[in-house]
Amino acid sequence: MPMSRRCIPYTPRRRELRETTFALVTTAGVHPRDQEPFDLAGDNSWRLIPGDVQARQLMVTHEHYDHRHADQDINCVFPIDRLRELAAEGVIGGVGDKHLGFMGYSQRLRDLYERAAPEMAKIIERSRADAVILTAGCPLCHRTVVAIQREIEMLGLPTVLITLVPQASAEMGPPRAIHPAGFTLGDALGLPNQPGLQREVLLAALRRWEAREEPGHIWEQEFPGYIPDPAILNNGEIIRE
Repeated sequence: MPMSRRCIPYTPRRRELRETTFALVTTAGVHPRDQEPFDLAGDNSWRLIPGDVQARQLMVTHEHYDHRHADQDINCVFPIDRLRELAAEGVIGGVGDKHLGFMGYSQRLRDLYERAAPEMAKIIERSRADAVILTAGCPLCHRTVVAIQREIEMLGLPTVLITLVPQASAEMGPPRAIHPAGFTLGDALGLPNQPGLQREVLLAALRRWEAREEPGHIWEQEFPGYIPDPAILNNGEIIRE
């Protein structure tokens, strides 16, 4: 069910990067370990992730992409540590007090579009965030994440998506997005325990967020430091069928 690309919601940024507080929203199945896991058969519920959460307190529940790298380092799909580092350095204004985790493998798309996505957007709107960075997990997650992104934009918060399946995301009309070329599913920010690479990807997303250009265009960018894991790449080929 592609959304019209002719009416992509778009909120111009009104703040400079160094003045902006960012929240994270992901459809990669991220949630705190002490919360109920997602239903692997399909789940339109979400998990509120507190702003002061520690990376070690987070896990992934999802079986439709290979998340072994995220199991080692949650920053591969949920760059909370990298975002805090940029805040500490004054690159961004701060990190939001609320983030959201969702498993984007939904069998009830109408409910997602009409109820879940708008409700998630309202949670972020009522938080301290001025802007949002989004990531996804499986191929379907890269479509459903845009539904959430669009709802957030319609409430007046500028967003940017890091997509690894640009064709799927483009069909839904993302307001702003980047595509790290050649990255394997589960490696939205790159490889585990490589903070330098993760930072490069995050900074590229923030540059896209800053750019003032027409909505819907997905920036593709190469990151020479990324070398796909052959085991996960092979598994990824199975997942993508």
